[in-house]
Amino acid sequence: MDVREAIQKRRSIRKFKPDQVPDELILQLLESARLAPSGSNTQPWRFIIVRDSETIKKLQAAAYNQRHVGQAPLIIACCADTKAFGEFPQRIDELIEAGALPAKSREVFVPSLKKGGLDPDIKWHLLIAATGNTDIAIEHMVLQAVELGLGTCWVRWFEDNKVKEILEIPQTIEIIALLPIGYPDETPPQRPRFNLDKITYYEKYGLGKGRQ
Repeated sequence: MDVREAIQKRRSIRKFKPDQVPDELILQLLESARLAPSGSNTQPWRFIIVRDSETIKKLQAAAYNQRHVGQAPLIIACCADTKAFGEFPQRIDELIEAGALPAKSREVFVPSLKKGGLDPDIKWHLLIAATGNTDIAIEHMVLQAVELGLGTCWVRWFEDNKVKEILEIPQTIEIIALLPIGYPDETPPQRPRFNLDKITYYEKYGLGKGRQ
């Protein structure tokens, strides 16, 4: 299966078979997330693997009793650590060593980050960045799951503090989504999507026909 096919076949699955997801498949999902891109290579994502049925039932209750949360044999709690942004200088050094950034980035980029990028007053901005980066990693897992014959469903509707209490998550870690995973017990049809002309602009911004 290529990426295009995985994208076309992906559905939000809300009915799962009781079969457990093998460890080797869980590791493949996590590896796909590990390889995701992130701003300045901060890699703020953190994942909690939940397979205990009692814990899953508690998570279902914290997610307003959404049935598919409790039915899934596996839930990955997808989190972001905003403290990861405090390691900017180290990540920049790693990118320089890997040849992804020029050496001058160290003297130009890092001082700027130390001056303003780590200011506590912009914690909200760091959270937005951490959320966006983690979302990319989650979608890597979602598409990898399709290739592995698994189904997933993004869940963002839950009581944050209750989930943190259930999973004993520190306050410095933000929960981005719960991801129920399992073998699909349904084959939903394609969801309606806008046509390209609804979401793409050409002529309005000088990118249309005749542009050389």
